[in-house]
Amino acid sequence: MENENTDNGNQSEHSRPSMSKRASLRESMSGAFRKARMSFVRSRGKRGATLNDLRGTKGADFEAEGMIHRGVETGCCGGFFMGNSDPMKERYILLKGAFCFVFDSEDSSSPLYAIKLHGMAAEIKDQHSYQGRTLVLLRAGSLGDVQYEFSFLDESTANKFKTTVTQQASAAATEETRKRLGHEHLLNKRASVRYAETVAIAKEKEQPDKPISRNEILANMAEADGMGTTPM
Repeated sequence: MENENTDNGNQSEHSRPSMSKRASLRESMSGAFRKARMSFVRSRGKRGATLNDLRGTKGADFEAEGMIHRGVETGCCGGFFMGNSDPMKERYILLKGAFCFVFDSEDSSSPLYAIKLHGMAAEIKDQHSYQGRTLVLLRAGSLGDVQYEFSFLDESTANKFKTTVTQQASAAATEETRKRLGHEHLLNKRASVRYAETVAIAKEKEQPDKPISRNEILANMAEADGMGTTPM
């Protein structure tokens, strides 16, 4: 028994530094996120949300360079040749939790905007490509309107993006259900995920406007024509 107690005592002594180290790391990370949050708030979203800030210690759920376009599906060209205020550009895309963050470059101090993934569905366009790149449509639901079009250099990256969007959208739906049932206390999020949500809430408002679809244009033309022929 004496040896057993001694062994337990030694195990306890060995575990204390490890527990202390983990606690110290958590405190350090919490301090880092507090500092980043202050910078983000003071700069009105211009600083304090770099790629490293959002990655945290566990990294992003997905990240890669890609082209992104806010628009509607147009068929043969995937919408990339539609003239609007949101031209196709190379961006750096990071997914963390239930949000997609779009950065101008890897060196940016803050994302340009954020996209909420809850309720979204990703679909790879098998029959269309842009300069050999794989296109991915981000829809408002599996049968909803196209909100964004992404393109990636290779199919594997596009597939990983699609899979991650599906996973995070599902997780967001589950979280929403738990909140609705009053089980929010069961949610246990990492500090980096909570901070990413703080940034996303502010950056959602900075998304580019969705261009008018071809169907909307035709509907407006038909309505105008009908008004023109209506007897006075």
